[in-house]
Amino acid sequence: MRSTMLITGALAVAATSSLFGWSNAAYAGEPTTTNEKGILLECSGTWKGEDVYASVYENETYGNTVQVVIGDGDVAGGIRETTRAFKDGRDVRAVLKLKGKRAVIEGTARAVGKKTLVHEEHDDAGQHITVDGTHRRLANDLTLTWRGTTLPLDCDNAFVYDLQVTKESTVD
Repeated sequence: MRSTMLITGALAVAATSSLFGWSNAAYAGEPTTTNEKGILLECSGTWKGEDVYASVYENETYGNTVQVVIGDGDVAGGIRETTRAFKDGRDVRAVLKLKGKRAVIEGTARAVGKKTLVHEEHDDAGQHITVDGTHRRLANDLTLTWRGTTLPLDCDNAFVYDLQVTKESTVD
């Protein structure tokens, strides 16, 4: 199960880079390789009976993103990109606006256990993407505060990553 989560996390990191357009396009015959380091904390919780999804993502190469979705977006949802780190030592703090009110994810996270090797290959948007590197689990204790309510977050998919990502065009 853990290796499935780690590979899923590698895909999430690579996919997030692709989704936000942070990658250099690889043209036929010109593969591009980047070294991507950072953290990913994917969390869930419940706010006043509504499901919560929260993500804190740092990528030293392409930037950082915090996202919160409450009630499948029916209650609130937002995303914020920044170059400022969310994790400083063991402290985590990520802030964004949801429906005009500050939402704050905060707490602690620290790397624990051994590094796990990661290898994944997939095709996306006309590119063959190869991801190689390591993940190391992040033990964490995070909360989300919004509109006067603080809730604990369960962040099962949480790790530090150090990846080499190679993108090669699949179109001529």
